[in-house]
Amino acid sequence: EAGEDPRVVGLIVKVGGALPYASMQQLRLGVKKFAASGKPTVAWAESFDRGVNLAAYALATACAEVWLQPGGGIGPLGVGVETTFIRGTLDKLGIEPQFEQRHEYKNAADVLTRKEMTPAHREALERLTASVFDDAVDEIAADRKLDAGRLRELIDAAPLLANQARDAGLVDRLGYRDEAYAALRARVPAKAQLL
Repeated sequence: EAGEDPRVVGLIVKVGGALPYASMQQLRLGVKKFAASGKPTVAWAESFDRGVNLAAYALATACAEVWLQPGGGIGPLGVGVETTFIRGTLDKLGIEPQFEQRHEYKNAADVLTRKEMTPAHREALERLTASVFDDAVDEIAADRKLDAGRLRELIDAAPLLANQARDAGLVDRLGYRDEAYAALRARVPAKAQLL
């Protein structure tokens, strides 16, 4: 709707913090659809490290232009999962969980019935994280017009300082938030109001 609304002249996204991958995918689709209207899209971040994960960077790259604060950088980007096993706690409480398992890869109940991962559970999570990582690399590489292999090399080389990230093509410009807003404002009609 914003792409078709004449009152909306551009989009600036302040990216920061951890973002669930599924939420990022939904937001990314919205940014891409808005960008298809021909209106400018800009992402700005203080840094893509210290808690800002791969999903946040993938969201930023959906914008036509990615800005990074000069003192920022791109830290290690990857995918992680956590599994908390509570069987030990249940044992202390005298609770005996009873579940049937159809196949070794059906491991949802493992968090209640086991104290550690089985090899099949570990394999399933490793495949899941690899799939998410591969998807993110493909999307980021396409948006940044980088070879996926080169992008993987840059991710492996992280952390990168802001100027290194710019020189590698991971971000377009270095600047502070007010500078990113001013640059976007210069690209839209003079009477337009940015919110």
